[in-house]
Amino acid sequence: MEITVLGGYGMGKTMYLDRYPDIGETVTGAQYREGPGGKASNQAVQISRLGLASNLITAVGTDLGAELGRDLWSREGVNTDGVVVLDGPTMIGFILVDAQGDNRIAIAPGVLEGMAVADLERLYRVIDRSAALVVSFELNPLVGFEALRHAKGRGIITVCNPAPAVEIPADVLSCIDYFVPNLSEAIHSVQTLGMDLHEPADIASHLLECGVGAVVITLGASGVYLDSGEGGVFLPAVPAKEVVDTTGAGDSFVGAFAAALVQGSPLSEAVGQAMRVAAVTVGGREVVPSLPYSDSLLEQSGVVDE
Repeated sequence: MEITVLGGYGMGKTMYLDRYPDIGETVTGAQYREGPGGKASNQAVQISRLGLASNLITAVGTDLGAELGRDLWSREGVNTDGVVVLDGPTMIGFILVDAQGDNRIAIAPGVLEGMAVADLERLYRVIDRSAALVVSFELNPLVGFEALRHAKGRGIITVCNPAPAVEIPADVLSCIDYFVPNLSEAIHSVQTLGMDLHEPADIASHLLECGVGAVVITLGASGVYLDSGEGGVFLPAVPAKEVVDTTGAGDSFVGAFAAALVQGSPLSEAVGQAMRVAAVTVGGREVVPSLPYSDSLLEQSGVVDE
């Protein structure tokens, strides 16, 4: 079984701070790391590390960032038939992480903005051989919208991680089987639809009315709110042994969730497995080194069943 992931790849430049600086303030004593990242790339790597075949659709430039990405995907077994090379810089993400492991991220999308629906059309063959398609929006959102329409029309499971949150057309919402935002992304998503909602239950109900198949809102240490149209439920978080850096938790969750779905897990079990994987990810510094392998989950976390 294959899963195709469409979205962003780029270089992540991370600074670990005791605390975030106030406006106009300079703080020192930080630690600095850099390496390959981007939501779709992270998700594809996580899927591959869990033992499933993953395909990546993204855009890169012709710079060092693109070379590092190809090296990563080769090592991790991520198929790159869907990687498009465009003229311009590969995406750069700037990440601040405080002493509690919380993060703030800003990206300069570079060539991700330049990928067009015309570029996607020759990549439909990659999507068509997949059991599921995972879409996020660091890439030109129009490409993601068209990919969701295409996959839904072919009966492929569709997972949308609306990060960053964008206004999604009504016909595309009805093409999403699983909508997987964090709370801030969920709030912003319904605001783009003209609704000022802040409670997970209200947000999920509205998205279901708009045609989404199921809503999975991640709430960090508070767990997950899940609603598939049969009544919403809060699922408690899986406790992490240690929280060092939460930057990759969402990507780890989405990758593990998609992997569990295509392996036949019921929705609540897929969410539970995704939370267990994410609980391991937050215990390490930098995203890619922290994404767990299936055969090491038990040893790393002490919370995942064999």
